[in-house]
Amino acid sequence: MTVSGAGTATAAQSRVTLSGTGYQSDYGLTDLGPSDPGITVTDNLYLNVRDPALLAAEARAVSTPGSPDYGHYLTAAQTQALDQLTPGQLGIVEDWLKSAGLTVSEPNWRTLRVTGTIGQLEKAFDVTFHNYADPYPQDPYHWQIPSTDLSVPAGVSPLIFSPSDSQFPVPIAGQSSTEHSANGASGQKTGTGVNRPARLGGVSYPNTAATGTPGASSSGSSDDSCGSYWGQKQFTDLPPVNGKVPDEPPCGYTPDQLRHAYGLDKADLTGKGQNVAVITPAIDTLQQDVDTWAKKVGTQPLRPGQLTVVPTPDGSPAPTRANDAGGMIENTLDVEAVHGMAPDANIFSVGTSEAAYGSVLDSLVYTLDHTPATIVSLSVAFQTTPNLQQAYDAVYEEGAIQGVGFYYSSGDGGHDPATGTYLNPQAGADFVTGVGGTSLGVGADGSREWETGWGDSAGQLSADGKSWQPINGGIGGGAGGGWMTGQPQPWYQRGVVSGQEATGPDGKLDRVGPDVGMDADGMTGMLIGGTAISAITEPDPATWTYKERRTGGTSLSAPLFAGVQALAQQARGGKAIGFANPLLYQLSGAGAFRDITALTGPAPAAAVYTQLSATTWNWILYQALGTMPVTPPSTQTPATGPGFDTTTGLGAPTGRYLSLMRRH
Repeated sequence: MTVSGAGTATAAQSRVTLSGTGYQSDYGLTDLGPSDPGITVTDNLYLNVRDPALLAAEARAVSTPGSPDYGHYLTAAQTQALDQLTPGQLGIVEDWLKSAGLTVSEPNWRTLRVTGTIGQLEKAFDVTFHNYADPYPQDPYHWQIPSTDLSVPAGVSPLIFSPSDSQFPVPIAGQSSTEHSANGASGQKTGTGVNRPARLGGVSYPNTAATGTPGASSSGSSDDSCGSYWGQKQFTDLPPVNGKVPDEPPCGYTPDQLRHAYGLDKADLTGKGQNVAVITPAIDTLQQDVDTWAKKVGTQPLRPGQLTVVPTPDGSPAPTRANDAGGMIENTLDVEAVHGMAPDANIFSVGTSEAAYGSVLDSLVYTLDHTPATIVSLSVAFQTTPNLQQAYDAVYEEGAIQGVGFYYSSGDGGHDPATGTYLNPQAGADFVTGVGGTSLGVGADGSREWETGWGDSAGQLSADGKSWQPINGGIGGGAGGGWMTGQPQPWYQRGVVSGQEATGPDGKLDRVGPDVGMDADGMTGMLIGGTAISAITEPDPATWTYKERRTGGTSLSAPLFAGVQALAQQARGGKAIGFANPLLYQLSGAGAFRDITALTGPAPAAAVYTQLSATTWNWILYQALGTMPVTPPSTQTPATGPGFDTTTGLGAPTGRYLSLMRRH
């Protein structure tokens, strides 16, 4: 039977609420009344670890230089033995679910897969599901969402984190649902405007904005008349800015240019023997695309067996070109960035679950349990409910005790008014390394001509062609960064991040990010090549062919730094770095990182001819200011300055970083 979400006072006292799991007012859906209790659904329920405090302490000990346990990692089997619930504890959870009539299976030791009717879920979680419709008329689904937050018995609460989703799409009779994707590139279920994935772990890929959109991080093409380095070509027929005509952005830097600009090509390191995972869905032509691109940019092709593709972590059907083109563009970028920095490293491309109950967490668990990767790059951005975030945090800590480091893009400048931060929430987790972004000018000889934090202004050519006018509020994009409000400053940032930088909107010393930075600006991005890139201009997958494009965003900087970490691990004799932040912050004053600051003098500027709408094209001018020109000015906007800052963190790695890693 259906149990009311209100419950009695006694029942309320004996249950624990899972906040944020019910319908939220900003979803903007139409309530059609209670759901049909006979609808059958499946969800994942993530289990807690046996001793959360012990796991956190072990993760800190093995990650902190100077600790007796530093670098003494566990195997996946040893992690399971340490963290898995006892049979008695697991039985408590299963008995509760089965008492409501639900069927339970165990896909892995961290997860229970729960199948049953909406009515049975209502009984187990003490809620009422409602049937919601999206105002978007082409949405092929109605959404079954709890009208209030889920709750669980007090005796069960310490043993679980959260369900994966508990918001279920049900196809509408007579409408096609072939476009449905659980983790679409927009961060939403395909075909719906519901905001649910932004809260519950759906994926967004910061680099996939269409060419020409102000703030987009992907623009330019190898087919243009562009140059091979910054400042090689100028637009003499456009109005000047800062006393000179704007530059034409390079076609896109090659890996050799980036390695040289950062001083990473002097150590004779290639990432040999290291294993890197990227979490993004791969196109079926990935190996061929990477080899074609490698030949074009002067990088060695993949050797047989160097790239392993896992379409989905749980055996759900792989995404199609039609329903996750954005993710496939991201994957191409991720793999080529890692391969460009560390051409001999092995790469594991692990996709995301396409099941309605799936999440990125499933991909992380698969990577820990079934691959040898010790470096994991994630150019994805998402939020979760508080309880589900605890499940992610536990997996990050389990990665640390296994010698695995997670590297998240810091995000591409999206401000979250609820938290007052621009930082991708996952990049600000305590046991994660957040990678921010810079704007980088590489000269004719491959040297670093200039570099500042990625924060651009944007203007468009006036109607008379004689001046530049602000567009999109004058904001051209920038790297995410900021504070995790209410999350205390972690031990590794103390004494390195100043009190002024660490003080968040809550007035307390908070976790602040990113931790490091590398090239991310779309004006100064890397040249990538692949079949999926056709999706930017060609909606029909049947017409896609191999194309090349300059691409940026913190979607670039994160896998670039993951590649650098493969070089660093090789320099350490193959010893895994694991969770890197304690070591990175310890090296902050030793020349391992170049401090990225604001530039003096006129800001570098480049123009791009861009499609602004279906019928409108215009010239867009970007200027590298080191901070986004938000109006009115906000102290929460990521900015670049001396020392640690909220755009580039500690700074960009140098050749000395690799030299120092030989000693650590």
